[in-house]
Amino acid sequence: MLPNLRLFYILFALLFGFLLCVPAQAGAQGKKVLLIVAKRDFEDVEYSKTRKALDDAGLQSTVASTKTGTLKGRKGKRVTADLELKDVAVADYDAVVIIGGNGIKKQWKNGDAHRIVREAMDQGKVVAAICAGPGVLGYAGVMQGKRGTAHPRSGAKSVMRDHGCEYVNQDVVVDGNLITANGPGAAAAFGEAVVKALQ
Repeated sequence: MLPNLRLFYILFALLFGFLLCVPAQAGAQGKKVLLIVAKRDFEDVEYSKTRKALDDAGLQSTVASTKTGTLKGRKGKRVTADLELKDVAVADYDAVVIIGGNGIKKQWKNGDAHRIVREAMDQGKVVAAICAGPGVLGYAGVMQGKRGTAHPRSGAKSVMRDHGCEYVNQDVVVDGNLITANGPGAAAAFGEAVVKALQ
């Protein structure tokens, strides 16, 4: 009986010691990210590379769109949307990330997307958008007085400027909890910037 009790205490001590070490090493691990993705014509590379950075960091990602089920990328990538934008409870997430591509332009003036972005900013969450995605941020009114970037030929650049944003010609721009990136080539760095902001 005593040897078993001794073994129990040893295992308990090891487990307790391990749990004490986890928070220092975890960083962003376990935090939750909402990915807003267009139902059609999202940019495949932007989704894949951003998602990989989030997954590699141990973040939990949820995909939201204007519909649930299968979403189709510009080059044929298929992604499953877990919930509709109208059903998103922003308080459940640590970050909101908008994936670009031509499809997201149809959501630039989407009221549900605007609500999500505004609530996230008000709650001090990380808010990020890439390529044409910053157009949503511009129309949501959260870029006033901020610095940001977008794909120069997406039309988002004009939207951002028209809504008080200082456009910067860089791959990735971080202004407080707001992160923007200019396109597929910056997707990996964009994902890493989101991870870093959540650490």
